[in-house]
Amino acid sequence: MDDSKAGTAHVGGLGDDGHYTPDIKEHSLRKIRLHNHYVSVFSTAMKDKWPQRAYLRLYSGPGRARVAGTGEVIATSAMSAMQVRYPFTKYIFVDKNPDCITALKARVDTLDGDHDVSFIQEDVSAAIPAIIREMPTYGRAKGLLSFCFVDPFSAKLNIGVFRALGSRYKMDFLVLLMLGRDVRTNFKRYFQDETNTRIADLISDEGWRDEWVANRLQPKDLIRFVLEKFGKAMTSLGYQATTLDDAAEPVRLSHGNVLQYYLVLYSKDRLAGKFWRAARDALDEQRKLGF
Repeated sequence: MDDSKAGTAHVGGLGDDGHYTPDIKEHSLRKIRLHNHYVSVFSTAMKDKWPQRAYLRLYSGPGRARVAGTGEVIATSAMSAMQVRYPFTKYIFVDKNPDCITALKARVDTLDGDHDVSFIQEDVSAAIPAIIREMPTYGRAKGLLSFCFVDPFSAKLNIGVFRALGSRYKMDFLVLLMLGRDVRTNFKRYFQDETNTRIADLISDEGWRDEWVANRLQPKDLIRFVLEKFGKAMTSLGYQATTLDDAAEPVRLSHGNVLQYYLVLYSKDRLAGKFWRAARDALDEQRKLGF
């Protein structure tokens, strides 16, 4: 396989294997393709530089999905990451849904090759101790580089997860931030109910409402406000600064151009930013060619 093409598209045209296969919307294909591009570039570039390379997938899903409207069954990011040309030396999948874990285990078992894989059936916020137990040990003689894809169904995501993992490991994060379908849609409720901590937990700022009022911000400012606050929380952990205009990739509905979420890369190494730009450029080129 040509390295430039490895992981550049979803694996489609799969049959029904009898395991749990949820429906996804067409716009989710962009997320999967972008993830696959990045993981392919990352795994190829790092294969000879780090003896241990861990792939961590939070909210892993079952490994396959059916595209609503077409019925096509595709491999999602968890399975795609295991089929790159240069696999990671360790895979860890976390999901609290037993149907997802059972289906993903069964599908991983069908793959060729000898993969070191751990499955954790637990809520992500509570799974940190289990993740740490499953992560490879490392030291000067045996370094470890990790990549983590965080793909929640909502903005219910605690910055403490990133703090716990990012402070312990050299780990890059690709994060889905549900800024459209959750934060913008439900903002009025989150703002008015002061007992609701969803945004505060995400951006690590209990006083965000006061800042919103003091700066006289408007609904049009919401996406940038939350993304930049989350970015500041990540930079406080040592990650490179990220803004709406550089490393944040919007994913919108296929029809209507309505924002659903952003995919944002966070790393402590500028090289990761080059990989991310390469992945985004490759996907845009495919789109121009009609793929």
